Amino acid sequence: MSTRQTSVTDAIRRLVMSRAFAPGQHLYEVALAGRLGVSRTPVRAALTALAQEGLLIYRPQRGYVVRSFGLKEVLDAYRVRAHLEGLACRLVAEAGLPAAGADAMEAVLAEGDRILQCGCLRDEDNEPWRAMNDAFHQAILEASGNTSLIDVTRRTLALPFASARTVHWHDYDAIRGSHFLHHGIFKAICRREPERAEALMREHIWTATEIIAAQYEQIEPQACSTAGGARRSSDAASQPRQDAMEGEQ
Repeated sequence: MSTRQTSVTDAIRRLVMSRAFAPGQHLYEVALAGRLGVSRTPVRAALTALAQEGLLIYRPQRGYVVRSFGLKEVLDAYRVRAHLEGLACRLVAEAGLPAAGADAMEAVLAEGDRILQCGCLRDEDNEPWRAMNDAFHQAILEASGNTSLIDVTRRTLALPFASARTVHWHDYDAIRGSHFLHHGIFKAICRREPERAEALMREHIWTATEIIAAQYEQIEPQACSTAGGARRSSDAASQPRQDAMEGEQ
C-alpha cells in the first residue's frame, strides 16, 4: 500500500473511530474525497481496506456503511486485547528493554504525570492524554519485536472503543489509577519480571472493561447523536453528487 493510500485509509479510519459517522451511515466516495482533498481512487481503495478490517460493511448496489458494534463485541475485543498486550509485556520483560526504549517510555510516563499534576481533568488535556496513553501501549508492542503479535493486536484495536486512544475522561481518580498501573507495568518490565508485567497489563485493560460496561449505554447514544447531525448534513450534500456519478467507472 502506498504512503498516500495509507494516509487516506488512516484518515477515514480515524473519522469512523471518533464517531464522526454514525453506525449504519453510508459513506460516499465523492463526499469523502472532497472532505479529505483527494481523488476518488485512494478513497475507494481505503473503503475496501476498512471493510476488510471489519469497520465497514459492503452491501452490493448500496456501497459501504459504518458497522454497528454492540457492547458484547466491544468487551470481547477488550478481553482479547488484554491477553495480547499482556503477552507483549511478558516478551519485553523476558528479552529486556533497551536503554533507548526505557528512556522513551519514561518520557511518555512523565508526560502523563505532568497532565495529572493539576489534580483535575481539564478538557484541553484530553487529547494529550489520549496521545500519551496510545504511545505507552504502542511502545510496548513495538518493543516486543513480534510482528505477528503487533499485527493481530492492531487489528483488534481497530474496533471503536477498543483502541488505546479511547479514554473515558470523566473520573480523575480512575485516570490516576490507570496511570499508576502504567508505572507499575514499566517497572515490572525494567526489573525483568515477565509474569508481573503481564498480570499488571491484563489488570490495566480489564479495569477499562468495567468502566465501559457501566457506561456504554450512555456513551454509544451520545456518539451516535453527535455523528447523526454530521450524517444528515453530509448525506444531504453528498447523495445527489454520488447518484450523478454512479455510472462513472
